[in-house]
Amino acid sequence: MSRIYEFFTTPQGEVKPALFIVLFAVALILTLLFTKFTLAFALKKKLFGPVGGRHVGNRQIPRLGGAALVAAFALTAVLAAFLNPTVAKEFLQPQTLAIFGGLLIVAVLGVVDDLLQLSWATKFVFQIVASCLVIGNGIVIAKITNPFGPTLDFYPWMAIAFTLIWLVGITNAINLSDGLDGLCGGIIFIVAAVIFVNSRILAHTRPEQFTLFVFPSVICAIVLGAVLGFLRYNFYPAKIFLGDGGALFLGFLVACMAIRSSQISATSVALLVPIIALGLPILDTTLAFLRRTVRRENPFQSDAQHIHHKIMYSGLTHPETVLVLYGFCLLLGLAALALSLRSNQYAGIILVVLTIVILLGFKKFGVLDVTRLWGVRRRGDAEEPKKDE
Repeated sequence: MSRIYEFFTTPQGEVKPALFIVLFAVALILTLLFTKFTLAFALKKKLFGPVGGRHVGNRQIPRLGGAALVAAFALTAVLAAFLNPTVAKEFLQPQTLAIFGGLLIVAVLGVVDDLLQLSWATKFVFQIVASCLVIGNGIVIAKITNPFGPTLDFYPWMAIAFTLIWLVGITNAINLSDGLDGLCGGIIFIVAAVIFVNSRILAHTRPEQFTLFVFPSVICAIVLGAVLGFLRYNFYPAKIFLGDGGALFLGFLVACMAIRSSQISATSVALLVPIIALGLPILDTTLAFLRRTVRRENPFQSDAQHIHHKIMYSGLTHPETVLVLYGFCLLLGLAALALSLRSNQYAGIILVVLTIVILLGFKKFGVLDVTRLWGVRRRGDAEEPKKDE
């Protein structure tokens, strides 16, 4: 074991890059294998998800892909603790165990929902339980960056309330993005890459506190491999979907990683970095909530009026729409990293430029058409193209 530790650990206890590479590769291979077996099992048992809702197309496709991804993630995390004592120590910290506990709750909840179709209220309650488990162990957003002024510090009760909204909101925002083949996985891949790079930059600039950055770095390396492996079966035309078991799991995970990253960073733009990286699902969820509320519909009921639907209705094909949204997410991710490398005085400028670029892009694809935003079409508008078969 000592030789294994020496291969993956520096004399100071820091994680060597070799560990990240191994974890990425193992997570990718395990996800490929588990997804293949899960797909075969789901097809044999005819465990198909419902057609319609936020998903484009009318094909019957299994939705148990999340179970395979979660299993690959869990096994790779155990391997990480086995290969590096620093990782094992960090995994046994109370806050880390709380995150793992919350992940277990939302993963089981999602898989059960994929099989039994639970009500939105039931899913909402268990998401709150998982969030409270994390918050109860001190993982809270104590302050938030104001790029145009001083940092906003929260009172304790405000910090708890905002953190709860963040955890539940991001979890569902990622889940709602799982409407096109490969879209949710691609968004998570980009966001995880941003958090990973940001964590490694902070670890390099603050070597005396390297242990603080071990957990987000290791977890994101695993997520990157697992998501890439799953995209082999999930990119258009998808053979299997993440389902709620995978989407809720990944959403809750990146939400927790964002908070942990902000807690360990001394920069005032710490939380702004993951917020920008998650900009697309946050915007989509906000518009969906407003749209359904204005139309006096259940704000938690899925529909086919999300950003990815509107871009498809502009004339793009299914894979083209996904690639365009990948581009938007990549732009947001790069802006977030640029922001993390600069001082707060540049935050306002970066956000203004980023907002203009995004608005121009969305305007081109009709996302900002008010009649489409609220789901009301003017007389004479062209009919929306048929969904993919």
